[in-house]
Amino acid sequence: MKLSSLISICSLTLIITQANATTWKVGPTRSYPVPSAVAGLVSDGDTVEIDAGLYTGDVAKWFANDLLLRSVGVGYAHLAAGGNNAEGKAIWVIKGNNCSVEGIEFSGCQVPDQNGAGIRQEGINLTLQHCYFHNNEMGILTNNDGVSNYVFEYCEFSENGYGDGYSHNIYVGHVNSLTMRFCYSHDAKVGHLVKSRANNNYLFYNRLTGENGDGSYEIDLPNAGKALLIGNIIEQSPNSQNGGIISFGLEGATNPEKTLLLLNNTVVNDRFDGRFVQFSNEIDLVKMANNLFLGPGQLLQGNTASLDTTNNIHHLDIASGMLADPANYDYHLLENATSVDAGVDSIFFAGENWKAHFQYLHPMMSVARQTHGTATDIGAFEFEPEVSAIVPILYSPSFSIAPNPVIGNRLQLSFEELLREECQAYIMDLSGKIIVRSIIPKGTYSFEFNLEESPSGVNMIEIQGFGSYLFIKN
Repeated sequence: MKLSSLISICSLTLIITQANATTWKVGPTRSYPVPSAVAGLVSDGDTVEIDAGLYTGDVAKWFANDLLLRSVGVGYAHLAAGGNNAEGKAIWVIKGNNCSVEGIEFSGCQVPDQNGAGIRQEGINLTLQHCYFHNNEMGILTNNDGVSNYVFEYCEFSENGYGDGYSHNIYVGHVNSLTMRFCYSHDAKVGHLVKSRANNNYLFYNRLTGENGDGSYEIDLPNAGKALLIGNIIEQSPNSQNGGIISFGLEGATNPEKTLLLLNNTVVNDRFDGRFVQFSNEIDLVKMANNLFLGPGQLLQGNTASLDTTNNIHHLDIASGMLADPANYDYHLLENATSVDAGVDSIFFAGENWKAHFQYLHPMMSVARQTHGTATDIGAFEFEPEVSAIVPILYSPSFSIAPNPVIGNRLQLSFEELLREECQAYIMDLSGKIIVRSIIPKGTYSFEFNLEESPSGVNMIEIQGFGSYLFIKN
C-alpha cells in the first residue's frame, strides 16, 4: 500500500473517531462521581471532564487512545492516592496512545516497589499541560518504547521521590523525545529534578531549582543524545546530595547522537562546591553560549571531541552576578550587571540558528524575550528597563487544536466562541523560526492550517492574544 493511501485511511479513521467522540462528565454531583467510573467506558477520541476538587483514593487505568483527560472549574481535579494505586504502579496508568492530560493534580502515591508515580505512562506519546505532581515516590515514570514523543508544558513537579536516589520528580525512559517548556520542577527528595533517557531532549524556559530539597542532579541525561537546554533557570540546593548540576552521558552515551547545546541559561550553585556541567568522554560536541554560571565549583568536567564556548560568564561569588533577589530565586538582571549586552544573538547548532525567544515567568508562565540594548544579554533573562510592560503569554483554554499528534498536513484550530477581532497566527519550529503565517478573520469559529512546510516532530502554534501551544507532526 502506498504511503499516501495509508495516510488517507488513517486520516479518515481519525475523522470518524472524532465525529463519534463522547464527552464524559465526572464529579461528585455527576452520574459518574470519580474518574475510575468512566475509565472502562471511554472509547478512542473521547474527552473526560473532571470537576475540580478532591478525589481521595480513586485510581484508574486508561486503555483508549487519543483521550483528553482534563479538569474543569476553578483549580485542579486533585487525585490523592490515599493508600491506593493502579497495578502497583501509579495513580493513573495510561496505556492508550496519544493521550493528553490537563489541569490534574496527583499526590501521595506509594507502592511496594517504592516507585509509585502520579502517572505511569505505558502508551505511545503523551502531552501534559497545567498539571501538578507532588509527594509521590515518582512524579511521572514512562516506558522505554523508543518512539514516543512527550510534551510537558506549564506543569509543576515538587517533593517527589522515595529517598533512595532512584526515584525522581520526572523520569523519562528510552523514548524518542522529551520537550519541556515553562515547567517548574523543585525540591526533589534525593533524586533528580529531571532525568531523561530520551534520544532528543528539548528543555526550554523552565525553572529547575533544588531550593530547600536534598535532591541530586538538577538535569540528568544519562545516555546523552541530542539535548538543547535554552533559557532555563537552574539552581542547586545547598542540601544537594550530589554536586553535579547538569549531567550528560555518564551512564553510557548509548543514544545515537551525543551533542549538547546550552544557550541563555542561568545556573546558580548554592552548594559549597559542585560541577556545573559534567559529561562523559564519549561526547561528540558540547556547545555553550550566553550562559550565566554563578557560585563555587568546577565549570566543566569531562572530555569531548569538540568544545565550543562563546560569551559565557562564571562568577564564583553569586553576588557578583548582580541579580535582583537570588536568595528568593529571582535571577533577573540588575541594570549594571556584566551580563547586560554581553551575549551573541544566535548560535548555529544541528543545522539551525538558535536563540532564546521567551523567558520563564513564575509561576509556570512565559513572556516574549526582547533585546533592549546593543546585544542580547547573558543568562535566562533580558534586562527589562520597564518591567511593568511585561505581558504574560499563557496557554488559553479558549481555543483547541486537533488532531495532536498531526497525521498528514492539516491542523484544525477551533475557538470556543466567535472570534471578535481579526488576529495573527504563526506555526513555528522549536527554534522560533516562523514556518506558516496566517491572518484569522473576525467572526471565525475554526481555521485550518496547511503544515506541508513544517518539520516533523514538535512544533508550536501561537495565536496573537490567546497564547501558544505545542503539537507533534508525525
